Amino acid sequence: MATPPAAEPPPAVDDDLALFLREVADVQRMDENTKTSGKAVPSKPPVVQRIDDSERKVFLKALEKLEMDVVFQDELPDDVEPLRPMNQNRLRQLRRGTIRVDFQLDLHGLTRDEAVVSLARFVTGAYNRAQKAVLVITGKGNNSSGEPVLQAAVAGWLRDKGKEMVAEFAPAPRQMGGSGAFVVFLKDKERVQK
Repeated sequence: MATPPAAEPPPAVDDDLALFLREVADVQRMDENTKTSGKAVPSKPPVVQRIDDSERKVFLKALEKLEMDVVFQDELPDDVEPLRPMNQNRLRQLRRGTIRVDFQLDLHGLTRDEAVVSLARFVTGAYNRAQKAVLVITGKGNNSSGEPVLQAAVAGWLRDKGKEMVAEFAPAPRQMGGSGAFVVFLKDKERVQK
């Protein structure tokens, strides 16, 4: 069996036109039937299947037979206190500098459990020092696998376990971290103890 001759390397080309012509030498002209006008071809609208009344009734009967242990209510349980709307006056005072945020806690890189322990120590310390507001930085959770973890854990702790010390909390103003941080307004310790 004869071996094919070794391909010669292409000659060095300094001319752009010659280089272009060499590269498109094997291109073939398109058939007239395959040409398009250059406009985008509209895609077909999705087919929507309509459910007739008989199918709907069968589906609803099947749902009734299911024994589901999930109950939906429009009311909060008795032991849950609803969140009050944020006092806009406090946010205004924060923007004007009347209320200062002297302390901040950055929870980036911590696990949920580590973050909750750090948060509890931090808020307790600030409350004991009679701070009016603190900043808790959670991050936005963009690097979390799945859903953001720290924001929900921090909000849950502030709402439930920290309710003796926390008057209210809200996402921080944009210049302080926006949705990646919470401004926590603390209760007045002297008033609470009276």
